[in-house]
Amino acid sequence: MMKANQHTSAPKKANPVQKIQNGADFSNRQLYVGIDVHKKRWQVAVFYEGLVLSNTSIEGNSEALIIHLRKRYGDARFHCVYESGPFGFALCRSLWSAGMECIVVNPADIPSADKDRRSKTDPVDARKLAQHLAAGLLHPIHVPTEKQQKQRSLIRFRKKLWGDLVRCKNRLKSELHFQGMVIPQKYDNAHWSHNFLHWIEEQAMADEDLKDTLLLMLEEVKALRLLLLKTERKLRELMWSEQFREQSEVLRSIPGVGPLTAMLFLLEVGDMSRFKTFDQLNRFIGFCPDSHSSGASIKHTGISMRKHSQLRSMLVEAAWQLIRRDAAMLDCYKALTRRMKGQDAIIRIARKLLRRMRAVLLSGRMYVLGVDGDCCAVAIDAPLPAEPKRKGRPKLVVAQLQQ
Repeated sequence: MMKANQHTSAPKKANPVQKIQNGADFSNRQLYVGIDVHKKRWQVAVFYEGLVLSNTSIEGNSEALIIHLRKRYGDARFHCVYESGPFGFALCRSLWSAGMECIVVNPADIPSADKDRRSKTDPVDARKLAQHLAAGLLHPIHVPTEKQQKQRSLIRFRKKLWGDLVRCKNRLKSELHFQGMVIPQKYDNAHWSHNFLHWIEEQAMADEDLKDTLLLMLEEVKALRLLLLKTERKLRELMWSEQFREQSEVLRSIPGVGPLTAMLFLLEVGDMSRFKTFDQLNRFIGFCPDSHSSGASIKHTGISMRKHSQLRSMLVEAAWQLIRRDAAMLDCYKALTRRMKGQDAIIRIARKLLRRMRAVLLSGRMYVLGVDGDCCAVAIDAPLPAEPKRKGRPKLVVAQLQQ
């Protein structure tokens, strides 16, 4: 009797895996697919009405995934999800073209239990994605167009080049200090002039043992400077293209917003109309504050840690230039500094700058100096961008010359 009771009270397995017989019909049924993407192998979990139908490792390419799903589940309606990462959005676009729904989610936004964190495996991650998608707990991130993604890579490459150049300069200066060479005061600053490069070359030629090291390091700096210059020229050509010319012109009418800031904003944000409100754009950039409350305790932790780091830092730098050239923003900054630190005040100015950048893009009108408050560009009768200058002689002059 005791053995029978023990046998009947045995715990049941959670999330059972059901084996599908050949020929099973899943037509028009909603199947939820969680994909854990890696370089060589993908883990694919299929979830349906509380059951994990399969949790399989397949070859890491979109064609193999589509064949796997169609072969096993036929004409089912697939809802797929995977985490954003180094493999981009190519998988998402391939599933869309195959008639399947797919979203990409931020890994930080995926709910996770403590037991899943302690025993993290690819099958667990894939199953978790499928189950959360079925429960409606996942929120997708924006998937850019293929053209926008490729154009965006240019300005991101420029950022990497700048970081490489700074590291090369620091290595060369460190070598000079280590070898006991004192840099003249007129050259000891962040700007590397041609005279400074020539001075380094002279120091290298004067020391036979150190010459090769210094000249090779100097050659690396010059090569990166030249490559950075070429990249910025390509960005300016893109800025003056028909696709971005009008938008970049209205953005550059704002004091402090130069060509690089304008192009970074246009390429990273994309279509401004996808942000229904300013708060959505503000959360994307990262100027909103974080807070933590429990009972009667409320703690504000300052500016959000979730951000677009490059955009936020460039907008803060642009805000410092804005208060120097716009009297209304300078008055606003001074009023803020009476009750907070200057660093906190400039964040609020940068948030105002972001609001005005959104306004000029949506209205297509130029920025107007000396306007306080949140009035839209149309309400203050801001000017429209000037018509582009046409190259060559006017048609009337050409007609007169022909006569």
